Amino acid sequence: MPFYYSAALYGLTTNVTAGAETDHLQLLTGAGAAAMLSGLFAVGRNVTVGGGGIRVRRYATISTGGTPVTPRPANPRSPAAATAANSGPTAGATATDLMEMAVSQTGGGGWTALEPDDAFEMSPGGGANGNIDLLSVMASASMT
Repeated sequence: MPFYYSAALYGLTTNVTAGAETDHLQLLTGAGAAAMLSGLFAVGRNVTVGGGGIRVRRYATISTGGTPVTPRPANPRSPAAATAANSGPTAGATATDLMEMAVSQTGGGGWTALEPDDAFEMSPGGGANGNIDLLSVMASASMT
């Protein structure tokens, strides 16, 4: 049976330039442990009507830095996550966009894998196939 974790981030601010990307979260697998991104949810709290997207991206040269975020297990009996999470990383290089989830600036949006093959897999050991970053791009600047 798989283990499920969340890496919730609150109070993030989108880019100071409307339509520009901000990298909010990097997921990086540990040695010997594959992982899958099977759900993504975002909430917009802006008063200005508009749209945007949350991009799911993989980098051939992984992102660096950021602030560590401890993934929380959905089941308190689950072991600690073998996948590292970092908020606010410096974006990597040679990007492959896997998906963009549409969101409303005044509401939000969500995506869930309908079956395991629909999830985004990350290979063990980090590297080019063991990472995923989540980025925002919004119609308005500096949304929180």
